[in-house]
Amino acid sequence: MKKEMLRINNLNMEYSTTERLRNITLCLLAGECVGFLGLENSGKRLLEDFICGKLNVDRVSFYFDGVRRINTEDLCRYVYKIIASNFLIDDWTVAEYIFLVDESSFLGINKKRLAAKTEELFLEFGLEINPDRKLKKLTELEKRMVDLLKAYSKHSRIVVIEDEFEGCSTMDIKKFKELIDRVSSRELAVVVNSHSDHVSRILSDKFIIFKKGSIVKKCRKDFIIDNSNLEELLLGGTRTSPEILADADGVEDEKIVNDRKSQKGIQMHLKESQAIIYSIGNMTLKRGCVFHFDFYQGEVTTILSLDLKEKTQLFQLLSGRTIDKTMNIVLEKKRCDFNDIIGFVKNRIASIADMGGESELLLSMSAGNNLLIPSLEKISAVQHVLMERRVLKMLENEIKNNLKVKHENIRDMSVNEYILLLLERWLIYKPKVMILFEPFVHCDIFGVSLVKSYIKKFTEAGSAVIIIKSREEYVEDISDRIIHI
Repeated sequence: MKKEMLRINNLNMEYSTTERLRNITLCLLAGECVGFLGLENSGKRLLEDFICGKLNVDRVSFYFDGVRRINTEDLCRYVYKIIASNFLIDDWTVAEYIFLVDESSFLGINKKRLAAKTEELFLEFGLEINPDRKLKKLTELEKRMVDLLKAYSKHSRIVVIEDEFEGCSTMDIKKFKELIDRVSSRELAVVVNSHSDHVSRILSDKFIIFKKGSIVKKCRKDFIIDNSNLEELLLGGTRTSPEILADADGVEDEKIVNDRKSQKGIQMHLKESQAIIYSIGNMTLKRGCVFHFDFYQGEVTTILSLDLKEKTQLFQLLSGRTIDKTMNIVLEKKRCDFNDIIGFVKNRIASIADMGGESELLLSMSAGNNLLIPSLEKISAVQHVLMERRVLKMLENEIKNNLKVKHENIRDMSVNEYILLLLERWLIYKPKVMILFEPFVHCDIFGVSLVKSYIKKFTEAGSAVIIIKSREEYVEDISDRIIHI
């Protein structure tokens, strides 16, 4: 029989007007990997915070490692969280990263002893990584494997994985799952709370599905047949727009190519009627490879790279966030020589680097002002006010739910509302080229549907849409071309 790591009975709490937990009962067992599924305010994030000991809840009892507890802060010592930001101290060696936190100080550390302890740990689980290698020299898979064994070395009882595994292939994620199974058999429970359904499907043994603060389903992962089935479970009657859900229901637009031809890693489909609207030549990426890209009006082109630095560099060069004067840029058959990103934007080459995040929004401004940022130079103050109201009305009709903040700041808006603001902002601007960097990384299922819906709107308006990603997840059914570099 598997050992209980954590048991919660009838947990109820109100965190905010939109976040709550109602009658939560669950048990995390050693040797099991449980995936949390749900929309943004479904309660899964709140329960994760409870498990990690971040919430101080009065009058609550739970059982941890078979012992009754009343203080959630006790959980902090036994829960380890795997997130991408763990690897930011990339100048440390693997041995230092795993064991240095257990040393009394940086002075007098015996590096040979650290390396020997690390080697012994890796040998136990069949991991072939040099303990003296720097973190920055590891692959994305190796970083996560090292992090999991760090959790084991710290005697953690629960590991929470909040990671989209950017830079990892499907095979990499499957290898990580194999290591999870070996490690979790040693009295360790694993929770997966990832925005990537692909990651959740591979890593999880079973799912717990949340809706409106409650657990609505517990099932084995093979109970959920495909993404359409998952969307039906999560969205149910909350679907708000038939247009938004055309893609979510698996209905392909007639432009989508069913028989993509692959040649030298490039899958292509070109319509004779389409014109090349944006061309980039002599683009040199970090490996020294030189690329030429043509992008067509009304077409969705996805470019995939597992190398995070190369992927970021590609986006920066295409969008004008980094300027390389040796590149050849042609927009609508006219040679361009832009000095900065302003030149790109003024010529209607728009981009979003942080879909669903705050970094491209002015948080002190109203939603309407944020929507109109690209166009402010072209309208008078009176038109500005009138258009702000009109645009907010459009936004409300789109989401079928009033925005929390209209003429105040937007700090309290949800991720999906941020997504709406960013995409609606550029749709109003009518860009010739729309470039999106990892547009689904912050998305729940509803957010994915929103992004897909807007991508369709951009192409219908004649924009060339360029998506930069690591994996094909979510883009296979909306891309006219998928290019692997």
